[in-house]
Amino acid sequence: MKALVAAAILAGLCTLAATLLLRAPTHASADGGADGTLFSLTNQDRASNGVGSVNSNGTLQTIGEAGGYNCGVHVNGRAYDMIERNYFSHVIQGCGVYVFAMMHAYGVNYQSAGENIGWVSNAGGGGSAASYINDEFMNSPDHRSNILNGNYTDLGVGSDFGASWSGSGTESNVWMFAEEFAQLGSAAPPPPPPPSSSGSGSRNSPAPAPPQQPPATATPAPTPTPTPKPTPTPIPQSLLPQNLPAPPAYTYPGLLPSTVESVLESFLIA
Repeated sequence: MKALVAAAILAGLCTLAATLLLRAPTHASADGGADGTLFSLTNQDRASNGVGSVNSNGTLQTIGEAGGYNCGVHVNGRAYDMIERNYFSHVIQGCGVYVFAMMHAYGVNYQSAGENIGWVSNAGGGGSAASYINDEFMNSPDHRSNILNGNYTDLGVGSDFGASWSGSGTESNVWMFAEEFAQLGSAAPPPPPPPSSSGSGSRNSPAPAPPQQPPATATPAPTPTPTPKPTPTPIPQSLLPQNLPAPPAYTYPGLLPSTVESVLESFLIA
């Protein structure tokens, strides 16, 4: 069994403009059981780490799976699009934008958002593939950060299956997953109540002058006494390790080398 996981991303500081083209999903390779399994495992991981559950969001699920979108070319939801057009990237092929443009076009009024994507081949059915990819997400610091982000309130999981796929070499029996997280904007707080009109005196009576206070006498600060720094004792050269190899670094095959991490500013919230 072979799996490949991309680095997680968060919403960037950018103005998102796109024309939405909705289309009912017509493919038959998605698996609601795979989606549900990955969603449940995500909330289990959050609960195990003291983080509140996320809500299931149908719009985010549509974006993650097969919802249509037009950016000059027609594309589909994330999981289906990557299987159908044989690529694997957070950047939507042919559009040059991240999934946050789709969220904006679909009216998702988020304060922050993130995406995890990953694929696994020859893992069996959708439930087994979802369990496997969730383990890999949790073993990756970037993906784990998205899963355990306490600010996120909603999640949509999309999946798709391809008997053959050439988005990263030539693979067979590939499950593609997309997790779309969002912190949805809350309503503005109510305005503060007006000042009370009760109290003594007429409406036009001037406020009484505050009582005069004698000027405070400043107390001079004590002069600090510097503390002498200890002189370090060098370690004899004979006791230092000689020519030791660097410890091996764990890398997961196919992990993207960097992430986009920032929060969408309030002026982009509708």
